[in-house]
Amino acid sequence: MSIGSRLKAERVRLGLSQAAIGNIGGVAVNAQGRYENGIRFPRADYLANVASAGVDVLFVITGKRTQNDGAGSAKAAQALDSASECLEKAKELIH
Repeated sequence: MSIGSRLKAERVRLGLSQAAIGNIGGVAVNAQGRYENGIRFPRADYLANVASAGVDVLFVITGKRTQNDGAGSAKAAQALDSASECLEKAKELIH
């Protein structure tokens, strides 16, 4: 199962439409569709946002469910967000 299909499974589990979860994640419905179809991969800020709505981000990324009702998912999203910020700063220093 791919990241996109796991993301879709989480959306369906939560009873959300592509437009609704895209809105929570801060993306347009067409971007949400591209994530779910594996055409594009979600960014850390998107994952952090949807984690707040109950998406198990650890499951989306690894295929393994969290054991603590999403707290680990939120932590994983925060870690991804921090890593993304570090990468952006590194890119600025290089250029």
